[in-house]
Amino acid sequence: MIEHRLQRFEHASPIGRWSVTVCTPDAQLSDVVATMWYGEGHVAYQRDRILPSGQSQLLINLGPPQYRIEPEPPDRRVPFVDVWYSGLHQGPIDTEAPHGNALLGVGFSARGAYPWLGPQLEGLADRIIALADALGDGVLALRERLLNTPSTAERFAIVEHWLIARLSPRQAVHPAVRWAVDRIAATGGKVPVARLATQTGYTRKHLAALFVHQVGLTPKALCRIHRFRGALAMLDGATQVPWAALADQCGYYDQSHLINEFQSFSGLSPAELVRQTRPDPQSVVIR
Repeated sequence: MIEHRLQRFEHASPIGRWSVTVCTPDAQLSDVVATMWYGEGHVAYQRDRILPSGQSQLLINLGPPQYRIEPEPPDRRVPFVDVWYSGLHQGPIDTEAPHGNALLGVGFSARGAYPWLGPQLEGLADRIIALADALGDGVLALRERLLNTPSTAERFAIVEHWLIARLSPRQAVHPAVRWAVDRIAATGGKVPVARLATQTGYTRKHLAALFVHQVGLTPKALCRIHRFRGALAMLDGATQVPWAALADQCGYYDQSHLINEFQSFSGLSPAELVRQTRPDPQSVVIR
């Protein structure tokens, strides 16, 4: 039974009312899926900013249109109405949900997309695509099944079966990539890339090529994201920026390096970010 793997959370505050149900992945997916969730509700703010997380996302819209904001003057609203894939990102993504939301998501670990996407993964970093463009109309049939299934538990089960059916032994992640990805995560991105390469027995260039093919980003880029996530965790609930502790514990050379990395990943300085409302650890309210 899948019910024992579910946890439901409710939120009600001036910034909105919503519920999120989180599902622990089936054992067959535990090596590739970091989290599965279903959220629905309404927010009182206009726009939020999703920050780089080191995960890629399968997003299935089961409610009203959501909008991704293309930051080109003037802003352009791109509707999201069915099934999308969001690759590993090195920058922020602004979104709006003016009519509420009902969204099922699967978050894949950094090495979790290749086993079910295979060669289609290459070139999807820093991109968001309609998944049917890469995999065909079968993904739209998956969404139709979910729309006709009222039970949240059954919806998770359907998505799990779909993903398990797509796993292929021919798309196994290279052992060096698997080890290096896990090592980067374990060290919070503070392991030197040269050391990673040496310990895998490959040159930095060859390891980087393997990463781009099976992860989507280079080891250096993934390390930067993990350091940023570590810094974000330290700022959670903070009202002031602990500059020295952030630089020391998260592997930044100095305050200037820290600020530049935050600007790159979030479009905000650390001082600006601590003043923003954060609906969850992955996002901040922009307006």
